[in-house]
Amino acid sequence: MKTTKIVSLLIICLSTLSYGYQEVYDYHNIRQKAMGGTTVATFGRITDFYQNPAILALDKNVKLGFPKFGYGVNKDFFNDLQRINDVANGTNETEQINMLKDLVPLKTNFSLDFLPQVAFTGSRFGAISYAKGVFTGNLKRKTSPTLYLEGSFDTNLQIGYGHTFNYNNRNIHLGIAPRFTRKFIPYDQQTGNETYTLTQSDLIKITNGITELDPNLYELAGIGIDAGGLYSYELKSGAKGNVGFSIKNLLSFMSGNKDIVENGLLVNKKVNHNDSLVLSIGNSIEVNLPIITKVQLATDYNVIAPTQSFVKRIHIGAEKNILKFLDLRGGINQGFIVGGFGINLFLLQLDYAYFTEEFSGYIGKNTVETHNLQFSLLF
Repeated sequence: MKTTKIVSLLIICLSTLSYGYQEVYDYHNIRQKAMGGTTVATFGRITDFYQNPAILALDKNVKLGFPKFGYGVNKDFFNDLQRINDVANGTNETEQINMLKDLVPLKTNFSLDFLPQVAFTGSRFGAISYAKGVFTGNLKRKTSPTLYLEGSFDTNLQIGYGHTFNYNNRNIHLGIAPRFTRKFIPYDQQTGNETYTLTQSDLIKITNGITELDPNLYELAGIGIDAGGLYSYELKSGAKGNVGFSIKNLLSFMSGNKDIVENGLLVNKKVNHNDSLVLSIGNSIEVNLPIITKVQLATDYNVIAPTQSFVKRIHIGAEKNILKFLDLRGGINQGFIVGGFGINLFLLQLDYAYFTEEFSGYIGKNTVETHNLQFSLLF
């Protein structure tokens, strides 16, 4: 019973994130997070084509992508871990309520992904299934702690095709990748708002195992199309690189139904949703630098994105192979220094990224710093 209480409270707190989730318009894999959020030409595996399908034109060999599980948690959560544990271990409800009040305000981050669940590429064609989720919220109101939860979890099935065109004796790689998406979103059935609310009473009951965390969810399903282009080049110095563009949500349409209470009756309403168009240009190049020798450098700029901030559109990254099994990574995302590493022991792949981003339209207002870990086993 004690373990169940602790786990329930951890789930609640892990689901609370900084408000302002609408400003997060892109989702990076863990390597890209460690490299400053660069995505256009920053690909470590051919199965990364869901970020830029043009890479399918670069490799004709058959490759498989094995399941990889990753998660991210706001670093401030660890600072509150003992206090969260104290609430779960409270001897009575009054004591638990007082300790819950001491947690206010609580802002943390929780994300999870399966990138990929499974993937296959070969002969300019690729197929991948993956899932990802990000949740945001805020534990507010000192006198009566209330949790406001936002976010979504989606599953995707995407296919892609890449082709090389020769123009002026130069090879231009283009790709397109349609996808089918199912998205699950928590919401308030009374208001229809995509903010799920848990009162002080709800939180205590869940903590004590009297009720379960069971938010109202509605589902959207639909299609989207991504596209991209790459041009491979080589400098006189011998450095090789790729420059290109990616278009996320060139076409996007999802629809579903949401049950809302109106005049005491449960009414089913149609919901339509389009993901925002994101157009990015980027470059990635491997160069020989003094002392540190070979290093990969990458830069991205979001030309079109749902943000007014110029700084949020800039991404810079670097990766250096230290040993055959160890890669060090670093970069700048939205003006914040980020970094991480990758370990490849053949049967075990482990990646870590320290990532910082803004969950609002104003730099410095809702900064979220997360520790992200991804691992996979190959059998």
